[in-house]
Amino acid sequence: MADRRQFLRTLGGAAALSFTANIRSFGSARQLSMSMAMPNTGEHDRLQPEWCQRKIKQVQTEMKKHRLNAMVLLHASNVIYTTGYFHLSTERPLAVLIPDSGEPVLFIPGLESDQVKLWWVKDYEAYFDYPGPVNRVRWIFERITKRGLGRGRIGVEEPTPSRLRHMKEGAPKAAIVDAEDIIDNLRWIKDEDELRIMRRAMYFADFTVQAGREFIEKNGSVTEDQILKASADAVADKMSKELNDVVGVGIEPPFGGLVPFGKRSAFPHAVPSKDQLKKGDALILSFGAQVGGYNVECERSFSIGKPNDYATEEPRPNPQGRIREISQAPNRPRDRPRRPRITLDRRG
Repeated sequence: MADRRQFLRTLGGAAALSFTANIRSFGSARQLSMSMAMPNTGEHDRLQPEWCQRKIKQVQTEMKKHRLNAMVLLHASNVIYTTGYFHLSTERPLAVLIPDSGEPVLFIPGLESDQVKLWWVKDYEAYFDYPGPVNRVRWIFERITKRGLGRGRIGVEEPTPSRLRHMKEGAPKAAIVDAEDIIDNLRWIKDEDELRIMRRAMYFADFTVQAGREFIEKNGSVTEDQILKASADAVADKMSKELNDVVGVGIEPPFGGLVPFGKRSAFPHAVPSKDQLKKGDALILSFGAQVGGYNVECERSFSIGKPNDYATEEPRPNPQGRIREISQAPNRPRDRPRRPRITLDRRG
């Protein structure tokens, strides 16, 4: 099975990843220091209109297979995926209409009326505000009916009963079809443009873990909330300096990442605490970074100083449910070869 270094070399490709490593020793404990560089090629850090236009055509091809005359997407993630129109999703419905041929149409709240003009989709209709005299989902489907699609087959994401009722009130003679799988299935296959954006996100996710490790090495006995804040601050500064586009960017907010240590490192999704790190603790640093709407996570396991014999024991059945301190990478099948353990020696 390929290790992480081989994986990064393979994944890097056109992104020109470079990887260096060195090992330092602290007595019998060893520290593997790794650095990864992804040069800023000057390309956009979001998918461009040309990509979105190709994606719309792919959706239309799939629509024909399902005999759909139109598709209406109301989930913000799907609107962004197909059109690239990033926006702050609120209680105000915002939708994209994709006809079986031609250009898409956006239906937006009035608050978006100026911002929408900055993007490539030029056909849009706006309502004044929410909730308004008419349910806004019903309003969207009334506008779709006026565009001549009121008697056709309209694909939608799986709706709640109340939302479906409003759709049918706006387009009573249309056949409303659950066609959410069309978008979900297209997401399964990433093209090179998407992979490049994901590599950029990977670069920042890895940096966040590195920043957390360096903060611990410098400051010693810190708390989980301090690690989270320092890591978020570091990656926010780095993103601000290096990203060419900052839409669709996400950083784990303070108290948003996973940095449990000691016995709490056994919790798969541990919420943060005010516990203080001490020698011998197992530590997990797990962070995500989002670039251009694509999120990548990086998680690494550490030991503070030399792990004790108990921490390095092979996993075994635990009928008593006792929490086990570990320094091995979590969730790894026992029959896989072990990776080098990365240990931190607390100084200062």
